[in-house]
Parts: sequence; structure tokens; C-alpha cells
Amino acid sequence: MASGGTQIICQNCSSVTSAESVRQCADCERSCCHKCSQEPDESVSLFSTPRILCLRCFKNHREQDGILCCPMHPDRTLDLYCMTCEQQICCDCFILLAEHKRHTIDAVETVYRQKLLETVEKFRKIPQRLKLIDWDAIRQVDENLRIVQDVEQRILGDINELIRNRTAAMLGKTAEKKRVLIGIKEYVAQMELQNRQTLEQIRGLNTNDFLRQQEVLNERCERILKDVEQLQVQSVTWDDIQCDLIPSCTLEPIVINIPLDGDQMSKRIPFPVMDDCGIQWITICHVRTASIVMEMYPSQTMGDFNFRAVVEISHLNQTKVTYKTLSFREKLIPTELASLKELQIGGFLSKMGDIRLKIGVRSETIVEENNLLRKLLFDQRKAVGHSQMELAALKDQNFIQQGDLLRLNCEMKRLKEVHDEQVMAMKKEIKELKQTTDAARPASPVSSVGVPPPSPTEIDKQKLSCDMKRLQAKLESMRIAMKSMNPYAIGSFEIYRWSKETKFYSPHLASYDGVTIYVIVRPNFTDNNANVDAYICFSKGPKKRCQVFLEVLNEIEESNIREDRVFDFSKGTSFAWKSVITHYALTRDGGFLVNDHLKIKFGLRPLVE
Repeated sequence: MASGGTQIICQNCSSVTSAESVRQCADCERSCCHKCSQEPDESVSLFSTPRILCLRCFKNHREQDGILCCPMHPDRTLDLYCMTCEQQICCDCFILLAEHKRHTIDAVETVYRQKLLETVEKFRKIPQRLKLIDWDAIRQVDENLRIVQDVEQRILGDINELIRNRTAAMLGKTAEKKRVLIGIKEYVAQMELQNRQTLEQIRGLNTNDFLRQQEVLNERCERILKDVEQLQVQSVTWDDIQCDLIPSCTLEPIVINIPLDGDQMSKRIPFPVMDDCGIQWITICHVRTASIVMEMYPSQTMGDFNFRAVVEISHLNQTKVTYKTLSFREKLIPTELASLKELQIGGFLSKMGDIRLKIGVRSETIVEENNLLRKLLFDQRKAVGHSQMELAALKDQNFIQQGDLLRLNCEMKRLKEVHDEQVMAMKKEIKELKQTTDAARPASPVSSVGVPPPSPTEIDKQKLSCDMKRLQAKLESMRIAMKSMNPYAIGSFEIYRWSKETKFYSPHLASYDGVTIYVIVRPNFTDNNANVDAYICFSKGPKKRCQVFLEVLNEIEESNIREDRVFDFSKGTSFAWKSVITHYALTRDGGFLVNDHLKIKFGLRPLVE
């Protein structure tokens, strides 16, 4: 025991106290003074010693037991509840602090039971409220369904009325054309009868009578020919069967935003339109200072066919629409659709500057569409035939390459076996020569005069080294041959409308052994010396080293520009390919840009190491 005069420092508050008043915490075993020690509220018997705890361990015990201590008075528990402030307090807070005086105070347990009952009562009301909401929702759904059914019946009635009116109009036009055709047929029969009678009269005339009546007969023939030319029957057009409710061609909706600022009233909006024949039309709307101008051109060569563009401009409240048709051949040159002032006055232009259009393309007549479909079918069959021939050629080439690869594998296997046998024989000979040399070596030291001749072992080593180099050269040549026989997976795409401000994505992919890539072509024409750049992009498959080629096609095959590179897709999924073709070669040299069309081909194959 320490003497009574010994001074000890408390490990909690660092105060100096006598050794007799120092206690030890039962949990952390730290020395603490009387102020820093507490006895937990637990029963102590005559045969047990009370556990002494420091303030920190005492607070931890309280928190583990679920008893909260007051943050302002740590030795007090929050056993009171201030109803005015709606917070838990201790008895010292209620007595000592002025902010809780004259407030309504109650025990925490009492407040807990009261609020628990209130919460349970609220939760009991939730199912009743849900039932009311459910009943109201069912009633509202039934009401909405009834309204929708009424509107549906009214719309169907309007549609049936329109169909009946249009059918009656079409039947009237058909009957009228039928009457005209019957009249033409009767007139033709009458003219044929008169023609036969005239010919019989001419045959019955003698020479003098024929010469006297020749002028009259010629005038009659010219009059008959003129009447016959006027009897041509017009072909059936789409206007004969069109309907305001159901248009005769598919219309693509588009919303154009017109800048409200007059300084920025120049805008170019491109978008594709697909017609009923499966032809994609590149449509461009130019928003200019006072009007909207539209141009269209097909994505493929169409030939000498007549088309008609249908434009529908919708009113803001959908009460009326404005139709406009534009006839053209092959492609539609820039043509004015409407004036911005008229659109704004007529209520077609919103406050935000939006205008809703529906645009479609169709053949000029049904006969034109029939001929166009026949041409497309013929071209499709021709393309399928070429594809089948190319596929058959590729299959034959693949079969031949597989045979060559099998023969190369057999040859490599045989050469490896020969190489292993030669190596084993060389090792055996070297071992025998070494044993023979060791047995025949003299005991006297080697003379220092001159260089001793090479031993048979060194000669064999040199020979073996030469054989190894020759075998490695042969294996390298075989690897090069296999690499040259490894075919590419080919992908290609054609840029139909070349523009120096647009990125072009290849619609076709190149896939080999699971590795799939596509190409992005981007013009970079900042000056006349700039180049066309490309990006090789990884799509899917195992990421490994691959060899990729990119080729810009020319009308003259010998003038194609091609370059091969190696990309490691395990280190990235997109690689830039600079300087695919120079600006000078693209615009100056002939054969690359034909009617703003640019053809590019690319290929992929795994790299043979």
C-alpha cells in the first residue's frame, strides 16, 4: 500500500489526488478520482463488492441498457418529457434551466404510452381510408370507361359516315369513268365502221374520181386522227382514292422549332422519311427568314420515276390542317412550303416557335408505283443472286483454306517430331563425344604455344545451332504463310450525302471469332490540308489483339487507298485512326466522291503472333 502522502494523477480528468481516494474502473482498469467514478444502479449484497466504473464506462453501460443520459447533465437520465418543447429532459434541466419553467412536464413513460395509442389509432384508420379511396377509384374508372366508350362510338360513327361518303364519291367517279369508256368504245366502233366504208368507197373510185376527192378524204383522215388522240384515258391517280381521315401514304410526324430571335433565323433540320415502298428519303427543312423550304432526295438511285411529296401542317388546336403536294422527278429541289407570317396568323405556330408537320412520299400514280416495285424487286433479286454467288465463292475459298491449314498443321507436327528426334540424337552424340573426350584426354598440361583445335563437342554444338536457326527460319516462314491465309471479316458502308460537318456511323459490322467492330468516319476540314479521321470501335466479344484494315474505294480499283494497323482491344474499346485520306486526295483526285457518295470498306482478323 502506498503511504498517505503519495499523490496520484487521475487518468480521466488529470487532476492530482491522494492515493487513498483513487479508485480503479472495473471495465477499463483505469485509475480515477472520486469525481470521475460512479457506481451503477444495481443491487449489492453483503457478500459482493460494488463495481466501480469511470464516467465513460458508466455512460456506455447506460447506453447499452437503453437509458439515455442528458447531454447537459451526464450523470442524469432523460426521464421527463416537456410537453411544451416536445423534447426529453432530466430533472436538473427542469429545476435549473429557465427555459423549461412554467412548462407542462410529464413522465417519459406516460407520454410514451399516450403517443403510442395515438399512433396505433392513426394506423387503424388507414385501412378504412384505403377502402374509401379504392371505392372512389373504381367509381372514377367506371365513369372514365363510359366516357371513353361514348367517344369511341361517336368517332366510329364519324368514321363510318366518312367511309360511306368517300365510297359513294368513288363509286360515282367509277360510274362516270365507266360511262365515258362505254361512250369511247361505241365511238371507236362507229369510227371503225366509217373507216371501212370509206376504204370501200376509195377502192370503188377510178383514177379521176380519186384525184378529185383526195383533199376531202385527207381532211376526213386528219379529223379522225385528231379525235382519236383526244380519246386517251387518264390513269388512276392517288387523288381518286385519297381520304382526309385515312391518307393514301404513310406520313411521318416531325416538330420544327423556329428561332424567335430574328438574328438566328437560319436553321437546317435533316430527318429521314420512309415511304410505303421501303425507300428512305433524306428530307431537309430549311428555316429561313420569312419561309420554310424543303428538299428531298432518295438514299439510293431510283431511276426515271415521278414522285409526289405530301405535307400536312397541323393547327395548334387540331381543328384544321393544311395540305400541300409537291410533284418531282428523282429528287425534290429546294421548294418553299409556307410563309412564316401566314403560319403565325393562321394559328399554326406556337408561342415557343414550334410547328407540327407530317411528311410522306408516294409515287405519282399507281402505275408508277407498280413499275417502281417491279424495279426494286428486280434489283433485290439481283443483289441476292450476287450475294449467293459471293457466299458460294467464300465457302469454296474457306474449304480450300481449311484444307491448306490442315496440311500446314500436319507438316508442322511432322517437322516438330523430326526436330525433337534430331535434338535427342544431338544430345546423345554430345554426351558420347564428351565421354570419349574425357577418356582420351592426356594427363600432361596443354601446351601454351598456339590455340588448340576445336573439340568434336564444339563442332557438334555449332552444327546443332545452325540446324536450330534453319528450323526456326522455316517455322517463321510457315507462320507468315498461315498469317497470309487468315482471311478478314469484311464490313462496308456507303456515305450517300457527304458533309464536312457530320459524323458517319457504319450500319454494318465486321465480326470474326466473336470479335465485332464498327467504324465512325469524321471529317476534320479545318483547313485545306486537313484529313478525314476514323475511329475503330469495339462492339462485343473477347478483347484481344486484332489486325484491322481500312480502305477508301475509288471508281478505279487500282486507285483505292488502303492501310492496315494492329489494335489491342484489351487496352481500350475505341482507337483513333488519323489521316485516312487527305482533303486534297478526296476533293481533287477523281473517283472518290461521286455525286457526294463515298464508299469505305473495313476488315478484321485476329492477329497471328
